[in-house]
Amino acid sequence: MHMTDFIFVDLILSSNCILLFVKIIRNKQTGHSEGYGFIEFSSRAAAEHTLMNFNGQMMSNVEMTFKLNWASASTGDKRGDSGSDHTIFVGDLAHGVTDSMLEDVFRAKYPSVRGANVVVDRMTGWPKGYGFVRFGDLNNAL
Repeated sequence: MHMTDFIFVDLILSSNCILLFVKIIRNKQTGHSEGYGFIEFSSRAAAEHTLMNFNGQMMSNVEMTFKLNWASASTGDKRGDSGSDHTIFVGDLAHGVTDSMLEDVFRAKYPSVRGANVVVDRMTGWPKGYGFVRFGDLNNAL
């Protein structure tokens, strides 16, 4: 883990929030942090607490600020009611996986799937090996 990764996770843990899952996104060639990740909290209140208390704060020992936000399938996603969808992170995707392939796999088992997005590198256009699946039913996302 990169030093800023440790700083961030330690800071969150010191706030007495219970973390269920932490995923630091790494460059597949170098193994270094890409500078972002995902955290699943034990409750919405814990996530809200972290957003309110740490977003925009300076990290100790580095000249960077925490930039925190709610996870979403894509920044261009236009949903009328953002509270009605439930999104999961899907990692370690094979190189050729597309949005429709990811959606089809999950929809075959969970009819409430509303969409899927495989994240691509903006510079190269190549998939980064992870994505998101949106569900209408929270129980399908758990």
